[in-house]
Amino acid sequence: MKNEINKLSTAGLKYSHTSLKRGYVSRKNPEGEFVPYNGRFGKGVKQLTPNWNSTKYCFVAYYLEEV
Repeated sequence: MKNEINKLSTAGLKYSHTSLKRGYVSRKNPEGEFVPYNGRFGKGVKQLTPNWNSTKYCFVAYYLEEV
């Protein structure tokens, strides 16, 4: 996971915030999934990770381009 985050920082993306999203992400891959993002908070990548306390919600971390 740190390797992927290092790649994001070298690409000019900076961590913004984390929130919950309705949906399930498999716990077999604790690093989660990286998905391109272009929306309300800007442009970048969002990381979907499993929520170990719920199967209905997952965590979403936003890595956005610096303005």
